[in-house]
Amino acid sequence: MQETPPSGSSTPQPLIVPSRSDPLLSAMTEPVGGPLGRHTAPGVVRAGFFTVERVLVLMSAVAALLAVVLKGHCRTVGWTTPDQYSTVCYSVFPNAFLDGQLDKLVPFFSQGSPFDGPVLAGWVAGIAAWLTSAAGSGPVRQLAFFDVNAAMIALLWILTVVVAARTAARRSWDAAIIACSPVLVLTAYVGWDFWAVAPVALALYFFARGRVVASGAALGVAAMAAPYPVVILLALLFLGMRAGQVTKMLELLAAALVAWLLVLAPVMLLNPTAYPDYMDKLLAAEPSESSIYGGYNLVARQLGWSVMDVGVANTLFTVLLVVLVLGVMALAFYAPHPPRVGQLLFVAVAGFMVLNKGAEPWHAMWLVPFAALALPKWRPVLLWQAAVVAHFIALMLFRSKMLGNIGNQHAIDMPYFLLAAMISTLATCALAAMVIRDIYAPEHDVVARGGRDPQGGVLNAAAARDGHA
Repeated sequence: MQETPPSGSSTPQPLIVPSRSDPLLSAMTEPVGGPLGRHTAPGVVRAGFFTVERVLVLMSAVAALLAVVLKGHCRTVGWTTPDQYSTVCYSVFPNAFLDGQLDKLVPFFSQGSPFDGPVLAGWVAGIAAWLTSAAGSGPVRQLAFFDVNAAMIALLWILTVVVAARTAARRSWDAAIIACSPVLVLTAYVGWDFWAVAPVALALYFFARGRVVASGAALGVAAMAAPYPVVILLALLFLGMRAGQVTKMLELLAAALVAWLLVLAPVMLLNPTAYPDYMDKLLAAEPSESSIYGGYNLVARQLGWSVMDVGVANTLFTVLLVVLVLGVMALAFYAPHPPRVGQLLFVAVAGFMVLNKGAEPWHAMWLVPFAALALPKWRPVLLWQAAVVAHFIALMLFRSKMLGNIGNQHAIDMPYFLLAAMISTLATCALAAMVIRDIYAPEHDVVARGGRDPQGGVLNAAAARDGHA
């Protein structure tokens, strides 16, 4: 496999090498001989067998295997409460298999199915349950169900890294941020969120190559696994309007709607009440402990204040979401220079993560690919991920305290959990602030130094036609 040339180029281009361009990685390479020499030309000179993509695939595979190892305790003794929390090996998969009665019922298709995940997760869970039917029942099948889901996510992880490397064009090494992400190593197998992450990565790849219909279709599928692709569609619409590409953006939205309906249609035909029931449960759900609304309720109960009920939380989330959308629109329209696609999408998704009523620390995996495209600076990205990892571990230990009532050796009290959650939220906001700074001061943006937006697609074509690039 040869290096993939940047979009719009028929000849190999020199690749941006992290050990040259990133101060942290440059310092870390000193024990092994220092950064790559300035006279080498990766991307132009043949790399032999170990091309960038093959190295990234290897890194992803090792990280995915390490993520399974970290679940080793639960894979050995089972997913029981509070043990799965105190040992930080919790996963939705085996719990959903039991709670959702997946040995008997198919999510969204069977009447009375208690499965509470999104529709695409229901499709995947049903397929995984069918694949493990030969494993019998009980803990053996529960483990097989986890392993099948983990194997599929490992493949999605590798796909996401390869696609991100190609989307980043000359900065393909930035995809290493995804390949060896500590957040993904710890949380990739917690739930089915990667079934949104991979289609979103594909959508950006298609968009970068001007294939807006394929991009919209991928976003429509992703929206059936997680809600955040909706804000991505809005952000792309705003950028397209600024670039005068309204027709292309309408094609994008139409393709997303059609793909969304195609995933949902079989459910509506065979079990029409399933999806409305899922939405009702979603609206009626209490705010998660990690959300700003749930965090307030934890403090309120401790101090005897009035607790925010579900209706108030839903209303406040809606108002804040509208404010976020207006802020993203203002950034898209009124920034001195049009934001890069990766930058605006990073800000939109980060804002949605912080405001989401159902926020969980593992939702940070939504943001990891955008970090590689919007802010490929290892030091701030690793610091942010460290805060998210601390938040996830704190949540697990707090739940072991609340659900298992075990000793302090394997649990923490509410104030410590809230402190970790607050630091994680502030770290996400700080990273978004850095991206906004880069939008207003492009001299700080390491990607902008390479010229056109690697993910711009039809937006770049419009800018070139108008004489702006």
